[in-house]
Amino acid sequence: MRRSPLYLVVAALVAYGCSPTEDGEPTTEAPPQAAAGDEAPADGKKRAPDLVLQTVDGSDSIALADQRGKVVLVDLWATWCVPCIAELPHLQEMSEQLDADDFLMLGVVLESGERDEIESFLADQDIDYPQVIGEDADRDAFGPFLGYPTKYLIDREGLVVKRYFGIVGEQLAADVETLVQTGVLEEKSD
Repeated sequence: MRRSPLYLVVAALVAYGCSPTEDGEPTTEAPPQAAAGDEAPADGKKRAPDLVLQTVDGSDSIALADQRGKVVLVDLWATWCVPCIAELPHLQEMSEQLDADDFLMLGVVLESGERDEIESFLADQDIDYPQVIGEDADRDAFGPFLGYPTKYLIDREGLVVKRYFGIVGEQLAADVETLVQTGVLEEKSD
């Protein structure tokens, strides 16, 4: 059976994300270290940016700093990004399975049109965990941007403990559950 070139492009985007890393592989990695002059804890982890972003429906705003005491997973995504869309059901499931007192799944929608278009898209996808509208400066506040989807796992102290690029799947769920249950995410050494 002969596959069309478009099929191959879509399959590659789903596998690797909307902007590849140098080797083209999805990544999970420790976040960038805090730069000199940044307010950072002694272990060098970077504090999550103190963003305050308006919800997609415009009814409220969410401040990352107000989420201290919870584990937060921030998903930077776009409605036109095929891997982002493919991952939405998995993220929705995580948001439903974990206690809202312990965990916040937060979507930051970027480069995706007007509010009403985004609201309609989310309704069509049955996504109801909190979504906010982001701008380039909000995206860049986390540090170097790899492409869509990029996720940042933030601990209860407001420190970014891990960054993910592309579709991560079960490793993401395991990391979130570990951080919620233990408060610590240990990096495995090879």
